[in-house]
Amino acid sequence: MEPPKLQAIDCILYTVPKEELEDAKHNFETVLGLDRIWERKTQVGYKLERHTENVAEVVFSTDTDIPDGLVHYLVDDVERALEYYTDHGYELIDGPIDIGVETVATVRNAWNHEFEIMDFE
Repeated sequence: MEPPKLQAIDCILYTVPKEELEDAKHNFETVLGLDRIWERKTQVGYKLERHTENVAEVVFSTDTDIPDGLVHYLVDDVERALEYYTDHGYELIDGPIDIGVETVATVRNAWNHEFEIMDFE
């Protein structure tokens, strides 16, 4: 089987305590100059300057159970990538989960690097 290729970074997710979300939004908008592109009750997404096709966002989440700085990579097929990665020593941490517009899974390699892979179906 050919190794699945990481195609792009979908987002980098940072966690902030719920009570600090407003301060974090203000900081990213005024200090870093990022443009807010979407917002939910517990998350907010920011566009990077060269952002195209909803890829390469910076996202804040108040879900502090998620590792801080978690990178989400796009792949062609999460199921196929998981099969390949686990056959090559990666640990499946969570998923795969169908979240409506995409399938997501979290994996960890031998160096304890944890990241998510996702596909848009």
